[in-house]
Amino acid sequence: MTKRRLHVGGKERVEGWEILNAVSAPEVDHIGDARDLSQFSDATFSNIYASHVVEHFDYKDELAQALREWHRVLIPGGRVLISVPDIEVLSRLIVDRSHPLEERFLLMQMMFGGHVDAYDHHRVGLNDEFLAWFLGAAGFVGMRRVDHFGVFNDTSTLRFKDVPISINMLAEKPKPGWPAFGSPQVLAADELLCICGGGAYQNCHGHQRSSTPGVSGNTLASVSI
Repeated sequence: MTKRRLHVGGKERVEGWEILNAVSAPEVDHIGDARDLSQFSDATFSNIYASHVVEHFDYKDELAQALREWHRVLIPGGRVLISVPDIEVLSRLIVDRSHPLEERFLLMQMMFGGHVDAYDHHRVGLNDEFLAWFLGAAGFVGMRRVDHFGVFNDTSTLRFKDVPISINMLAEKPKPGWPAFGSPQVLAADELLCICGGGAYQNCHGHQRSSTPGVSGNTLASVSI
């Protein structure tokens, strides 16, 4: 059976990938909202790719809703490949006054969105811990960072003065019997003040940990799709 792969927010036609976008265009296969994939049945896709998309969803409920939908339409063992602006890297660059003001203003736009249309607003800031937590809460497992996905020429490889500004993370929908990380429950906004709810994450509750739970410590050069 032919594998189906979904590129959320895509604009570049690549063989083997179907594009979902909110705006109609010649290269778009499916028009719709990435938070509501009701046009697709359960277990439809083997891979879902989204570069600089999920930061446009509100952290209170929209991001969790979108990831649960992506989890639903993936086959067991299917993978999600997500790239987001790294708020930690951007923050460090913005406060470094050795960079000219104009360049730091551009970095601020990367953090908050370009505001060129109704869709170009960022509504959550993500580092690897936050992104891994949201993925785990949606039911994904095996979260790990990669240098690049090697599929599309897009913002996932964006650099500022040779500094990568994106987090590229891969996660899987578990097959039956796989151990799960995280819980599918959605926390209330006040509970998100502590991102794990129990001190498990680095710097959470003032405790230091040496690694990010749920995220592989090995950074890969690329990933095979």
